[in-house]
Amino acid sequence: MDPMDRLGQASGPDQAAALAQFQQLLESQKTLAKLTGTCFEACVQSPGKSLGNSQQVCLWRCAQRYMETQHFIQKYCQDKLRSGEWEHPATRQH
Repeated sequence: MDPMDRLGQASGPDQAAALAQFQQLLESQKTLAKLTGTCFEACVQSPGKSLGNSQQVCLWRCAQRYMETQHFIQKYCQDKLRSGEWEHPATRQH
């Protein structure tokens, strides 16, 4: 079943869980698109019919670094929020 169909049929906590899952899917797709664009631009100067070995290695290393950096930033921000050094935007008083 399409995630959007589930969203429309769910209610209350089920709808919130379906929405959270859908938002996570969208974020994953945005991250993958950004990673692909960033690494392809850095590693493939002139696209051809296939990738050379050095281009494949460059893409692999770039993707690894990108994912490790994303993980580090996410963990850093979570730790700051958990420790109280930062406020979550949703909890701020205006």
